Parts: sequence; C-alpha cells; structure tokens
Amino acid sequence: MALSNEQYDALMREYNHKQSRNNQIVSYRTKELYSAVPALSELDDEVSKVSVSSITAIFEGKSISEASADSKRKLSQLKERRMQLIKSAGFPVDYLEPPYDCPDCKDTGYINGKRCHCFKQAAINIVYRQSNISNILAKENFNAFDLNVYDEDYYEDNSDIDARSNAKIALERAKNFVQNFREKGGNLLLLGQTGCGKTFLSNCIAKALLDEGISVIYFTASELFRVFEEQTFKKNANVADLHDQIFDCDLLIIDDLGTEFQNSFTTARLFQCLNERLLRSKSTIISTNFSLEDLRDTYSERITSRVFSNYETIKLIGNDIRIKKVISK
Repeated sequence: MALSNEQYDALMREYNHKQSRNNQIVSYRTKELYSAVPALSELDDEVSKVSVSSITAIFEGKSISEASADSKRKLSQLKERRMQLIKSAGFPVDYLEPPYDCPDCKDTGYINGKRCHCFKQAAINIVYRQSNISNILAKENFNAFDLNVYDEDYYEDNSDIDARSNAKIALERAKNFVQNFREKGGNLLLLGQTGCGKTFLSNCIAKALLDEGISVIYFTASELFRVFEEQTFKKNANVADLHDQIFDCDLLIIDDLGTEFQNSFTTARLFQCLNERLLRSKSTIISTNFSLEDLRDTYSERITSRVFSNYETIKLIGNDIRIKKVISK
C-alpha cells in the first residue's frame, strides 16, 4: 500500500519516538536495577571474561566447537545466576526488556526488510482515516456484548430457539472464528433484521483481531462501492491506495450489504471483490438485512454461489435493540 512521503515520514517518526521511549525506559530501569543489585555488575564482568577466554582457548589449540560449547555452558550458568539475583530483589526477570508496543518488529515497523503487520494497520488508519474506529471498538467488543438485551420469549417463525439462546450461540461462534483466525482464516455471513446486533458482533471480531495485529478494514456497502466508483471513474490516487488494500487486508468487513444503490456496476465490482479475496485466501465478513432468498434474488448467481459455498452463516434474531434501549431510557 502506497503512502505519500509526508505520511510515511510521519509514521516513521512515530516508530522512532517509540524506540527512543523504549531506550529511555531501559536506561532508567538499568540504573535502578544495578543500584538495587550491585552483584549484577560483577556478573557482567564475568560474561566479558568468558567471551575473552573463549577466543584465548582457540588460540591455545582448542577447536572452535569445543571452545564454543564451553563458552555457552558458562554463559548459561551466568544467565541463570543473573535471573535469580533479579528475582530475589523483587524485579521481573524481563525488567530490562524494552516495553515494545509490537514485540514482533520491536517497534521498528519492519521484519526482515518487510513491513510489519503493525505498520500495515497504521498505514490503513492514516490513508483511510479509520482512526475513529478505535472509539467505536472501545465500546463495541466482546467484553461489552450483553446477552440480556435479547429476549428469552422471542421466537422467529418455525424456530424452536429463543433470541437470547440464539445470540449466545452466535457469540461463541464469533469467538471461535477469532480464536482460529490465524490458522484457518475464514468468511462469515451475518444475517438478521435491523437492530439485532450484526454490526456490534462484527465490531467485536474486529477489535479482537486488531488486538492480535491482524489488519482489518471496515466499510458499509455504500462506502465500499463509492471507493470502487472513484477508483474507476475519477482515478483518485488516495482511493487507488485504498482500492488495493481492500483486496489485500487480512479481514474486510462489509456492513449492511443491500443498502447500496444496486446496478450492473455494483454487482460486477462486488463479484470482483469477493472472488479476488477468495483467490488470495483473504477473509471477509458480510452483514446484511437480507435473507438468503433475498440475496439470491438480488445478486447474480456468481456472487451468491461463492458466498453460500465459502461463508459460514450466523443469524441473529430479535427485536430492534437500539429501539429497546431508547424506550428503556
């Protein structure tokens, strides 16, 4: 995904700031720890001596492997003594480890010359102005999911399970989706009438995966097709960046499918989006007020066949939760 020079420089300044912060914290903790445990300085001297003695042993005729094995054994012993000293003084054994925001790249933004997942998500937030999603996800996450908003006496036609029991099943399936995401990925189709919690549940999933460093992009269906239109007809550079990431992010959430203005263009681009992400083994969540029959009647067979064959369906039922909350106030 492309960033402007200004955006890239601003992002790298953030990483440089994190590294500087980490270095300052480690420096402070080092002084604190060595002041509390003077014996650590003696251990450091011993470590230096072991390294020098290893080189000396090679010059005196020992083989490199023999000298290396002897050095590793001594260093391991010194490391164990060091950990015991730190613990006995009441400090965590990893007290001198930098407090990385991203342990994978160690707050550099790169792993083996490639952009880290944290860099990709930060770039998404910059280019696509999705920073406001943080405010939403602070309120809409698994910890805030309240089964009590679903009625125990609400049943849909031909259903033998009430709305609350159904929501509990849906919640567990969503959590399983998150738990298995790195290994299996997958796609979800969230069905249900307006106000039954589809968007809330998709936000719960987004929050959990973002916390694990998974790149997530959220769009309403109308917003998604607006991007496709601007990329096709206006050739906007920033939209072109966004267009590329729609196909390549780890998880794309398309909310309220069916509320967009439908024509041959939207149908064609929806097929391209879903099909391309399937080919790239990228995951997608679609939420819609449509039933399966409505989807089949509204969209092409090429689209519905891919969705029905490759998406796990989760249905939520019940009265409009938002209306219930307003009434209760």
